[in-house]
Amino acid sequence: MIVVGGGASGVLTTAHLLRHRHPDLRVTLVEKSRELGAGIAYGTSHPDHLLNVRAANMSAYPDDPDHFWRWVGEHSSIHCPDAQSFAPRRLYRDYLADLLSPHLVQRPGSRRLAIVQDEAVGITETGEGAAVHLNGGGRLNADIAILATGNEGPKLPPAPWRFDGWFDAGPAAFSSDADVVIVGTGLTMADRVLSLLHAGHRGRITAISRRGLSPHAHRPVQPLRLDAADIPYGTGITYLTRWLRRLVAEHQRAGGDWRAVVDGLRPYTQPLWRSLSQEARRRFLRHARAWWDIHRHRMAPDAAARIEAARRTGQLAIVAGRVTGFDPRGSRVTVRYTARTGASERRIDADAVFECRGRAADVTATENPILRQLLAEGLVRPDSLGLGLDVGLDCGVLRADGTASHRLFAVGPITSGTFWEIVAVPDIRQQVAKLARNLLEASP
Repeated sequence: MIVVGGGASGVLTTAHLLRHRHPDLRVTLVEKSRELGAGIAYGTSHPDHLLNVRAANMSAYPDDPDHFWRWVGEHSSIHCPDAQSFAPRRLYRDYLADLLSPHLVQRPGSRRLAIVQDEAVGITETGEGAAVHLNGGGRLNADIAILATGNEGPKLPPAPWRFDGWFDAGPAAFSSDADVVIVGTGLTMADRVLSLLHAGHRGRITAISRRGLSPHAHRPVQPLRLDAADIPYGTGITYLTRWLRRLVAEHQRAGGDWRAVVDGLRPYTQPLWRSLSQEARRRFLRHARAWWDIHRHRMAPDAAARIEAARRTGQLAIVAGRVTGFDPRGSRVTVRYTARTGASERRIDADAVFECRGRAADVTATENPILRQLLAEGLVRPDSLGLGLDVGLDCGVLRADGTASHRLFAVGPITSGTFWEIVAVPDIRQQVAKLARNLLEASP
């Protein structure tokens, strides 16, 4: 089998495949960078960039929930006080890479894992399986190929004042007194603000998004116990929103925290998403997604406290508005936006702009060469919302004509149109565990 992509999704897929003792199993992991487990989510080395999930829930294996926490105790000198703490994301990158280490020290004749450092640029289905074509000119053959391409940020034209919010880059290019604009107010914005503050930045920071909403902080809660019969499957967004608000209000009147309700709903979000009509899904994305995201994808308490402190001092301002354009002026830029509270256009002069709007919204605009090739040749198709690739519940991709492939599969964020909640490790590990089990139990 070939796994394309060595970020979190790809490493987790590979680790779950290798847990099976199938005598003929051989896995090749293709990743263009030297570092496994990094990707966008865990590529950061900044000490203030923390996991947004407690260490206790970050095991790679659903059936071994303490695996990550045990690994921290055995391998890391970084202080994590307990399993309910939020570890640095760089530490999780090391954990992911270490999942595969035992499989790389086996004797060459018995080794079941090969790592190929190259970029996969194409896939063709053959009569016997799939062939993965590499940027370096090579070709790899396998029975099964699994796409684990992870997150892809939005692409904008390069400019000397524009910086990619996903990576630790930029502050050295401007002074600590510079005026900074961040487009987006989610978790990526929080990372960027924390990086700036850690570097001693003193200038004004303005973060803009259409609704001006920012993630809430985690608090210690026990998920509310819900039964599948309690979930209003197949209803519309209006009814679903009222039901959730009513449930939260009831729980809070009883002295509870709204976080317990959101966490209690988590095991049901994927089937709930699948039960919605296409129109209901579109309405959710258009009207409710921003509110869901700030309640569902929360910040570590320490990170949230630093963000709030910057807001209290006035260094950080979060603005509700729609960015309408950028007017470069020498080394600076004027950011134009329309405030949510009024129709008049406003302007902010800045020395730097960080693009932190999160994942790309349209898979057909991808710059990933393997996805472009597969889409162009009809070997895959976008899901109905364009969030990713159209896949079945078994993760097999659907071709342009609607037929299902039994040779090509996809996992992780690229399958969000089908599964929705498939960007966090607790969800991805369940997905890849099931896929590995299905593929290898079906093999002779």
